This record gives sequence, structure tokens and C-alpha cells, in this order.
Amino acid sequence: MAKARKQKPEGGAGGGATVLHQKLCLSIDMENQLIYGYTEIKVLLAENDTFALHADSMTIRNILVDGEAAEFEYSPHWKNVDGQPSWLSVSCLKTAADAACSAYVSSLTSESVPNLIISSERSVKSTTELPEGENGEKHEENGGNSVQLSDDKEVKTCNGSAEGNDKEEGRETKKEDEKENRNEEKTEMEIETEEKEREKEKDKETEEGKEENEDEKEKEDANENEKDKENEMQIENEKVKNTKLVRVDYILEKAETGVHFVNNVLHSNSQIRRAHCWFPCIDSAIERCPFDLEFTVSTDLVAVSNGDLLYQVLSKEDPPRKTYVYKLNTPVSAQWISLVVGPFEILPDKNGISVSHMCLSPTLSKLENTISFFHDAYSCYEDYLAAPFPFGLYKQIFLPSEMVVSPTSFGASTCIFSVDILNDEKVIDQIIGTRIKLAYALARQWFGIYTSAEEPNDEWLLDGLAGFLTDLFIKRYLGNNEARYRRFKANCTVCQFDVSGATGLGSPAASTDLYGTQTIGSYGKIRSLKAVAVLQTLEKQMGPDSFRKILQMIVASTRASRTLSAKEFRHLANKIGNLERPFLKEFFPRWIESCGCPIMRLGISYSKRRNMVELAVSRGCTAKADPDSDSHADGDIQEGATGWPGMMSVRVHETDGVYDHPILPMAGEALQVVELQCHSKVAAKRFQKTKKGSKPDGSDDNVDASTQENRTSMDAPLLWIRVDPEMEYLAEIHFHQPIQMWINQLEKDKDVVSQSQAIAVLEKLPQLSFAVINALNNFLNDTKAFWRVRVEAAYALAVTASEDTDLAGLLHLVKFYKSRRFDADIGLPRPNDFHDIPEYFVLEAIPHAVALVRSSDKSSPRQAIEFILQLLKYNDNNGNVYSDVYWLAAMVQAIGEVEFGQQGIGLLSSLLKRIDRLLQFDNFMPGYNGVLTVSCIRALARIAERVSSSICLVRTIILVILSILSHCWCFLHIAIMWCNFLLLQDRICELITPFRNMDKPWKVRIEASRVLLDLELHHKGLDAALLLFLKYADEEKTLRGGTKLAVHVLRICQANIDSSRTDQIKLQTLLALLHLLGSKKSYNNVLLRHNVFCILQIAAGRPPTLYGVPKFAAPSPLVQEISIDQHTKADSSVPQLSRPQEPSTSTPSVREVLPTTVPSKDADNISNCSERRNVVKIRVRRAASSSKADGAASSSKADGADLRDHSHGGRNENEVGPCSSMSVDAPMVGAPNEPLNTSNHIEEQNSCHDRESRMSASVSNAKLMDTHEISKELQCTADSRIDAVDSRLDAVKDQFSPVINVQDGVDKPGSQLEGVSTSYAGTQAPESVNGLDSKEKKRKDKKDKKRNRDEKRDKKDDPEYLEKKRLKKEKKKMEKELARKQKEGDRLSSQQDIAKPSDSQGTFVATPPAPAQSAEPQVSNKDVAVETARTPPTKKIKIRFKPLKKIG
Repeated sequence: MAKARKQKPEGGAGGGATVLHQKLCLSIDMENQLIYGYTEIKVLLAENDTFALHADSMTIRNILVDGEAAEFEYSPHWKNVDGQPSWLSVSCLKTAADAACSAYVSSLTSESVPNLIISSERSVKSTTELPEGENGEKHEENGGNSVQLSDDKEVKTCNGSAEGNDKEEGRETKKEDEKENRNEEKTEMEIETEEKEREKEKDKETEEGKEENEDEKEKEDANENEKDKENEMQIENEKVKNTKLVRVDYILEKAETGVHFVNNVLHSNSQIRRAHCWFPCIDSAIERCPFDLEFTVSTDLVAVSNGDLLYQVLSKEDPPRKTYVYKLNTPVSAQWISLVVGPFEILPDKNGISVSHMCLSPTLSKLENTISFFHDAYSCYEDYLAAPFPFGLYKQIFLPSEMVVSPTSFGASTCIFSVDILNDEKVIDQIIGTRIKLAYALARQWFGIYTSAEEPNDEWLLDGLAGFLTDLFIKRYLGNNEARYRRFKANCTVCQFDVSGATGLGSPAASTDLYGTQTIGSYGKIRSLKAVAVLQTLEKQMGPDSFRKILQMIVASTRASRTLSAKEFRHLANKIGNLERPFLKEFFPRWIESCGCPIMRLGISYSKRRNMVELAVSRGCTAKADPDSDSHADGDIQEGATGWPGMMSVRVHETDGVYDHPILPMAGEALQVVELQCHSKVAAKRFQKTKKGSKPDGSDDNVDASTQENRTSMDAPLLWIRVDPEMEYLAEIHFHQPIQMWINQLEKDKDVVSQSQAIAVLEKLPQLSFAVINALNNFLNDTKAFWRVRVEAAYALAVTASEDTDLAGLLHLVKFYKSRRFDADIGLPRPNDFHDIPEYFVLEAIPHAVALVRSSDKSSPRQAIEFILQLLKYNDNNGNVYSDVYWLAAMVQAIGEVEFGQQGIGLLSSLLKRIDRLLQFDNFMPGYNGVLTVSCIRALARIAERVSSSICLVRTIILVILSILSHCWCFLHIAIMWCNFLLLQDRICELITPFRNMDKPWKVRIEASRVLLDLELHHKGLDAALLLFLKYADEEKTLRGGTKLAVHVLRICQANIDSSRTDQIKLQTLLALLHLLGSKKSYNNVLLRHNVFCILQIAAGRPPTLYGVPKFAAPSPLVQEISIDQHTKADSSVPQLSRPQEPSTSTPSVREVLPTTVPSKDADNISNCSERRNVVKIRVRRAASSSKADGAASSSKADGADLRDHSHGGRNENEVGPCSSMSVDAPMVGAPNEPLNTSNHIEEQNSCHDRESRMSASVSNAKLMDTHEISKELQCTADSRIDAVDSRLDAVKDQFSPVINVQDGVDKPGSQLEGVSTSYAGTQAPESVNGLDSKEKKRKDKKDKKRNRDEKRDKKDDPEYLEKKRLKKEKKKMEKELARKQKEGDRLSSQQDIAKPSDSQGTFVATPPAPAQSAEPQVSNKDVAVETARTPPTKKIKIRFKPLKKIG
């Protein structure tokens, strides 16, 4: 069982006071927009006699403390908003950002401080005097009664003694006579009996003494208990004395924040710290109490609030009014108190669950269709948690979009939604999203409201648990494929944006210090997704049953506290989840208290002789290095620190089965090699005879290129390999394997994540083969595949369609669509039929995918435009039970993606007519939520942006001149057409502007404003767009509309801010933004204010967050500039992020995966040798499957470009996709002192790929030579992308010619390669040549020679071997020619340029400039520490060498 929680000392945020209970009684006047009433707060005071509350935007009438008037001080925040600073210090973007930080932080700080100070000093004195007086009177009465009773007793005893003296004297004489007679009659027997009786009396006396001692002990114990009770009573009495009942009477007139009056509806919202704007309270997340709520409204309205509805009271007023009485027994914070008043239609749930759904009359039919599933989510949560709904009755209220501030507003037992979430029974597209949103809101009732965070640092835990419950519902009722696909995409998003300390979940700098703004905007979404991913990782580690028990314990009604902390959850994970303490001690600090996700780059190589797969691993982190690490000492663990705990699994799909290998540690060295044993064996290899007419190297033009590229993959028993197949860890994984293995993964793996990974790799290949296109097409046509992944395959076909493949992707897309939707007899589309919903989603994405196809001139092919136009023209929805509004909207959006070239420009007018027709139709007969109108407006804007005004103007001038000169009416007609296109943008603006009128639907009005902002940006620039935004924000009356416009402008700034320019935004515009930031409008709309602040930060080149901003005062501009410069310098060495989690097709440089100095003789083998000799050969050879038709110059220059990209350890951002023939020389995994063979030729399967070039590297042929006998041989061949050759021809000559500095290396001892550095990691350092015995060398040499002879015999018919032999001969011949030319030409002693390659295979050859001076760098016979270089690529590579002393 978990340990009992330590109770915190009492005392809250309200000046040391703790709220025990609060009652709220309000009367609402809808006509006058007036709220008046009172609130009663039962508070426990601390030592002082004053306490504080939050209150704003209201008029305080009076305050009573225990029934007596109390003094108070009230300073509303909203009155101080108008007194804005003059912003005189603002002169540029950076100073404006500093001013925004200062203003924003100061406003947030002031809002968190209570502003209603109440003094209870008078009432304390009066109440303390009254009990003393009453107690004194009672004490005196009791004392008087006791005295009177004692006097009566004394009087009575005196009277009785005086009357009976005579009688007693007579009795005494008689007794004396009788005694004398009895004494004479006594015998001896009587004397004996008396003695016995005396003995018995003595025994009785001893027993009575013992009993008296026991009674005394019992009395002492009873006295101690009484003392304890008295102490407890005293403490309780002190609490009672310090407990005060505070009543605040107030009036709220025309509220603008907290609660909102719209037409005949009143509703509250759960904005950050805005609950005190409609009732006084301690507005803090950590201050919780039960509530009693009473609301009096008109009889035709319904008041909906939190808790259980106890009863309704009808008043006798004229007109009569109704009071709704609610009671909420569960302690909650004030932000979860909500109120909605309006003429609602109430719809109880039909499945017998305690849920009520409410909306206005026009949307009742949509509500009935939407909530049909809700009992599934409700029962799912109750069954999983083994606990009923914690608040009794759950209420969902749906309000019009223009009324609400945000799409969802949470409250205790209530939730307010926008009606946009409701879906009609005829609409398909909205079903999935609606169900997920409603399920998440229900999960928040358990985690976030019923169980709340103990501290702001723990809010991530409750948010993550609510998301975990939502994923559980998705898995059960929407399918496992939907749940896994969504989680995979969410993890990709987290890895992409989790790059700074702002996303640290439990870090105080990223939560407590941000005043709650960490939950707003994009960073809030990233934090939520990351929290769910971290909790799912814990669930995988401890098991689903243990994790379920923990959640059941948290929500159990018998649990003492209703708060949860990360520390307590960690304790439960240890006790109930059976997770070891060392793992938890490493897990929580790394995943929760810091930022960043692990980056795993992996490549494989298969060894046929050992039947082993070698997995090369490179580890990194997504978090950027922080140059100011001291300022956040409690924050982030940066890259290269402790790593992440856990062991990642590798799943190998072999020919004989599937095998899991949990051998990949998350933490460890930056570079590592892991070996995987294969269980299947390779079948015997059969060589096919060369066909007649084939090329000497064995290649054939008619053979698919992928067959040759992946021929070597057939030599391995591997089908495909996956890393972390169950998504146990949140990591960015870049895995590289041959193309055929990716195809196998797409075709044979049934996991949606695996299929999505394969498509992401195949669509980015630099050279596409028909095998890849056919694989994508087959998957698109597979109806058993998940529809979301099929949609990805459709977009991949659109991306792969090019002139090189004869637009095969476009043909496949059109053929697929026509086979499903066209009538084969007439060749036209059939009427719509959407009964097959997965097929509907796939076909809906085809027009948009077709619009993305581009020809060689970067314009859309004419057949693609004609296809979309045909679909719009012949769309027929007659007889279809489902609506086609989203179907048409997808087609219209596809028009916006079309690039009009010379061939397709003639179809533009027809497309515009179709769009105009749809706009008119939707205007006369409004469709579903204005979806079609919004799509048409967006498409018109995209068309206006794509028709470049400058090009149109130039063409118009040229054509007009030609028409004048030739007097040809044809040219004049064309010129007029181009003039019309020039005026197209202005006409579109005039067409869209009327949609901003207030009579238009809210969504249409906002979309028109966003489109006009885009057009203003395109026409006049960013400054003009910001000024237009300020105008629209001032005109927009709805809070949600202002927020949406601010978010849109924020995205515009992120996409268009140029850090090198300081004149993009004028000073006047910056001042206007600052005034908006501090205005009353921003105070009323927390989301608008935050987004305006983010806009100013992005304009200055800073991240859009408060993280890292000083808490109280902003630093001077000079300090800011220095810190920014340092930050940019530090970040320059950090590699940029690529697409997260989805297997990247980019291959990092060889040294980024493994050290590159491992000796090997064959370029295709991974050598197990670690010997070092003085002569180093680096051979980079071309793959056998690459095309041989390239010219010598093009190939050599492309090779030079690739050599530049791979000569450094940093990541190459220009890499596009993998290839199939890279091998990496891996150091042997084993004992460091073990002698290793230097000449073993191991046949291996190469798998590390490069996007732009296919290459393999090896270091071999090491000899110990004299300084003057050193020779250098550098051969580089590569096959680059064909489309990149022409652009690199002129640049390669000057930028990639290594320069050898001879003079600098003569005077310095030792040998060092400065341009290219290589390393071994850990215990993988090579051994010295002197460590091998001469006899062992001879014996191994004999074996190697024999093996070489056998291999040469087997390779006689191998085209790769023949090609290699031919290249070797050409190399030697070229070396001689270049050496002769070098001697005759250049005689410089300091530097000699390496000769340009000139052979037909694209070979670079480096030769010494003269026989006396060799350009070969000296390599010491000592072990040289080799390090992976991470320097950015430079234009020239200088190789400096230093001669060594001769070994004596």
C-alpha cells in the first residue's frame, strides 16, 4: 500500500486564510445585463486578523464578518489597465519585445495577487468579549448554587444534635447493664470464634487495599484522557474562534469577462484567473472548497451550474422568478465553477446514465445524433476506473460559436462546447473528431477537476491521465489502428517541437513561473501530447494491469485527499507498478523535469559468414544546447548528459519468422555497434548468365533499377527490420535499410505505424524506380489496409509523379479514382454513393493529391487540371443519403493547390466560374456550418497569390509592344487577357470583402478576414498585414474571433519574419501592438493577449513563450542582445531537426553513425580489424546499380558535392532519401586487447543509406613506411542526383579542392588530420601493429591469400568485381598522367592543389606534387585518438600533415 500523505500546514493564498466553504447566491437580470447578490465564505484565519480575496470588474456594496460590518480595501485590476506606459524606450524590435515581456509579466503578477483586503479586527474584539461575559455569568451562577447548598447542610446538622441529647444518655445506662450480664455467660468457645472473625476482617482489609490501588490507576488514566480531550477541544475552540463567516454583497453590471451576456444567454468561461471577475473568491488552483450555489432567473430560462440540483423554488414576485439550488460537496477550485443561463432544450440520455445534454432549439436534431455514442465513453471510463462518475449528474451545454470564448470550457460536472462540434446525421467527416473531443472532456472530470494537481508543477500529470483515458476510448470504440496512428503522429509532433525548456513538464521554470500560460497555445498542446506519451511509456514498463490499479486507487472515494502530485505517483509506480527505484530515479528527472527527446540514428550491415546483423547506433537529443545554462539550473539536461533509461527493442523479420531483440539501450555512448544473431540462413546463390546485348558490367537498360540496387539484399535472410515496433519510447528514430526492405515492410507488415514509416521513406527517395511506384499503387488499391495510410500512399504517389517516371503517379491516381467512381460506358462520374465510409475518405483525398502533381516546369499538368474540373462539373449527389458538402469542399481546395502554367492557364476562367457558382448556391441555400463558402474563399485567395503580379506585368508589356509593332489583333487579345489576370487579385479582394459583414455566419466572417490578411501580406508586406490585423481586432466583437485572428497573424509572422531584416515592421506598428497588449480588450480576452505577446516575441526572433523571461523585471536591451548573440552562436553548431519519429530517409555522414577509421580491404565489407598502419586508403566507390550514362564532368562534380556533405560529422539538411549500398566500417565489439584480423573479407549486406548519393567507405592497406616513401591514394566515386548535377558543375571546382600545406607540417612533430577527424569510442581503440606475433602474421597471411584466391575465382563472373577491377586499372593510369602533368606544371612548395577528376566514372585522385615531397599525411604508429567531427561544412578542406620521426 502507498504511504500516507503528509498533511500540509494550513494556510492558503488569501493572506494566510484557508477557505472551508463558499456559498454563492445571485440574481440575474437578462434584460439589463445585471448580476446582483452575495457570497458567503467560511474562512479559517491565520495569526493575523486580515485576509484577502480576488475580485474584479464588480462593485462591492458592503462586507460583513460574522454579521458585523468590516473595513476593506478594494483596488480593481481593470481600472489600472487604462493607465498604460508611454513606451518611450521602444525603438526597435528587440526593445519592443522587452517592453512586451515587462508589461505582460507585470500584469500577470498583479492579477495573481489578491486585491480585496478585508480586516476583521473589530468583529474579533466583539466576538471575544461576548463569550467571556457569558462564561463568567455561568460560572458565578454555578458558584452561588454550590455555596447555598453547603449552608443548608450545616444548619440541618446543628439542629439535629441539640434535640437528641437526653435520649442518648438513657440508652447508654441500659447497655452497660446488659454487657455485664453477657460477659459472665461467655464461654471459651465464643472467644475462639471471635479470633477467627478478626482474622477474616484482616484479609478483607488487604483485599480492599488492592482494589483501591487499581481504582486509583484507572482514575489516573481517565484523567490523562480527559486532558487530551481538553487539549483537542481547546484546539477546536481556537479554530472556531479563528473561523469567520464573510459575506460580500456586490453588483456586476454589463460584464465583459468572466461571464458574458449574448442575446438571451449568459455563460461563464474557464479562462486563467477570470473566475474572480464574476464572484469574489480566492482564485488559485491550489485553494479548494465545497460550494453551495443558488441562482434566481426568469421562469422561461434554465440555470445550469455545478453539482447536484437539489430543488427549484418558484417565487411569488411579479413576474415570478425561479431559483435553482445546487450543491457541490467535492472540494474544487474557483476556476471550475461555471454558470449557463438560457432557454435551453434539455435532452436526458436515453441509456440510463446520469447525463443531461442541453442546447438551443435550432440545434436539437444535431444534438440527438451527436450524443448517440456517449454512453459508450461513459461506461468505458466507469468500467476501467471501477468507480462511478464523481459528481453525480454530468451536464453538457452546447452554445453558438460566436458566444463562446474557446471551443471547450470545463467545469465541475459541467462542460460548455461550441455547436460546431455537433454533427448532422448526413455528415461523415466530423464524426471521429467530435467523439474524441467529447470523450476527452468527460475524462477531464476524473483527472483535472475531481482529482486536481497538488502544485502547478503537477498539472501535467492530470492532463496526461485524461489523455490516456481518451486514448483508451479511441482504442476500444474507434479501433486499434486509429489509436496507434494518432499516437504515432502525436509522438512525431512532440519530437519535432520538444527542443527547449518550455516543454519541460515538471520544471518550475516551465510551469509555476509561467503563471498558467504554459497551457496556452502550441506549447500547451505539445506539453499535453508529451505527458500522454510519458505515461504510456510507464504503462508499457509496469504492465497495463498495474497501471490500471494505480488509476483506480487515485480516483477511489475512500482516498483521503483529492489532490495528486508527481511524487506520490512515483511512489505508487514503485509499490504497485513494481518499477525499481533506480529506474524511477532516472526516469522522472530525465523525462519530466527536463526537455528534449532522444534521437536514434541506426544503420545495419549483414555479415554472411557469421550470419550476423551489425546495428550501428548514433544517439543524440532534440533539445538545443542552452548557452545560459546557469539561469535554469533546475531545468534541462542537455544532449550528451545522462541519456534516457530503458532498453529499446529491435524486431527482425527474417525469412523463417519474426524475432525480437531487446538489446538496444537508450543510454550509452554516442556511437555504438550492436550485434543481432540471425536465425534464418541464406539460400545458395545462383549466377545468371549475361544476356546478349547487355553491358559489360552486367547492367541492362530494360531492367528495373531497383532490381540491381537491391540485388545484394537478396543475399541476406532479412525481409525488413523495425526499431521500437510497439512505440514503447518517445524517440525520434532514423532507420536506414535497403529499398527492397522498405517495400517488403509496406506490403507485408500489417501494422499501420510500420506502413506509414515505409511510405514516408519511399516518397522521399532521390531516384524513384517503378518498383516503388507499383508498391505505393498496390497499397492504395488494397481495401483491407487502414484508410489513413492509404491516403498517405495517395499523396506519396502525387509527390513521386515526375517527368522522369512519365507521370506514373498521376496516371495511377486518376485510374484508381475512375475505377471506383466513373461509369465505364460513358466515361463520366457516377452519382455519389458514400456507404463505404473508409473508401469515401480515400476518394475524397484523390483530387487534392492530383492537384499536388508538378511537371518539369513546376506547374500542374493540364490533365490534372482537367480531371479536377471534370469532377466539379459532373458532381451529382441525387439519391445519396449523405451530404456532399465536405466532398465539394475538398475539390474546391484542390483548385487552390493548382499551379497554372502556360498549358493550364486557359482553364482558369472555367474554374473561377465553378467557384462563383458554388458561392452563389451556398449563399441562397446555406449549407452545413458554412463549410463550402469557407473553402471557396480560401481557394480564391490561393489563386490570387499564385498568379504573380510581377510576371503578369512583364508579359503584358511585352505582348502590348508586340501587338503595336505587328498590328496583330491576336497578340492584343492575349495582352488583354494578361491584364485581366493582373487585376485578378484586386477583383478577388473586392469579392471577399462583403463576407466580413456582421450578417454573415461567424465562421465565414472570420475566414474572410484571414484571407484578406494573407492577400495584404502578399501585396504590401508584413507591416501592412499587421496594421490590418489591428483594425480587424478592434472591429471584432466576439472574443473567439479576436483569438482566431491573432493566431493566424502569429503563424504569418513565424513564416515571414526575416531575422536579418529590421525594417519589416515599423515602429508605429510595434507601438500599436504594445497598446493592444495592455488594453482592456486584451484583459478581457486572455488568449488574445497571450498571442499578441507571442507576435512581438517572434518579431524579435525569440520563441513565443514566457519561458526564460525574467520574472519581475526585464533586462536592458544591451543584455538581451548579448544573450541572443550567444544563443545563436551556440545553436549554430547544433544540427537542425528533421522530420521526427517518421523514419527519415536522410543518412547522416559516415562518422555520425560509426568511426570511419576502421581498416578494411573491401569497400563492401565491414571489417573487424582494429590495426593501424601508416598508409591510409579511403575508397568510396559507386554502387553497381547506379546509372552509367552520366558524363565524367557531371559525375565528378556531383561526387565532390557529396564529399563535401559527408566530410563532416554534422547532419546534412539537403539529404532527401536513402539509397541501398552504403556500408560503414564498424569497430569490433569485444575485448580491447584481443588480436584482430586485418585482412578478413567478410561478405555483408550494406544498409546505411544516403539521400543524394550511394557510397561505401573503407580504410585499409596500412603499411609502416619512411617519411619520404609515404604515398597517398584517395579515390572517391559517387552517384549523385541527376537533377543536382547541373547546379553544382561550376561550384565544385573552387569549393571542393583540398589544399595541402607542406610548410606548416614540417616543423611540428606528430601526424594530424585537421580537415577530417575520425575516432574510436570507448574500448574500441585499435591495437598497435607491434602487438601481433610474426608467426601469427605469417599464418594469417597464408589463410588470407588462400581466401582471396577462392574469392577471386568466385568473382570472375561478378559484374561488380569486373567493374572494380576496371576502375583500379583506370586509376593507376590516371595517376601516372596526373603525376607527369603535376611535375611539369605547378612547382609551388607551400601548397599544391589536388588534381581535378577526369575519368568517366567520376573519380577524384590525390597524388603528391613531387617525388621529393609526398602529400600523404604521416600516421603515427601509436594509437591516435579519433573524434567525430561536428563542425559545419566549409568551402575548402585543408589536410595538414606532419612528418614523424623514424622508428628506430
